[in-house]
Amino acid sequence: MSKFKAVVLLVFGAILAVFIVQNWYYPDPPIHILGFQFLPLPMPVIILGFFLLGFVAGWVVNAFRVKVHKHETTLEPPPES
Repeated sequence: MSKFKAVVLLVFGAILAVFIVQNWYYPDPPIHILGFQFLPLPMPVIILGFFLLGFVAGWVVNAFRVKVHKHETTLEPPPES
């Protein structure tokens, strides 16, 4: 299943890269956060940033789950025969 997820992620990344290349020169929207205006960024940079943010968040959650699962399995006593 992890190979399938990797292929899907690569395909999605390739589609995102094509989208970024095709839309790089469109107008830059101003970014407003909590009433402050930041520098206008190209739309593909914003989209790529959120894609990377989601990827990193998913990776961190997965690493945390693996760590907890590993910790739980080491604390279990060996089965008695």
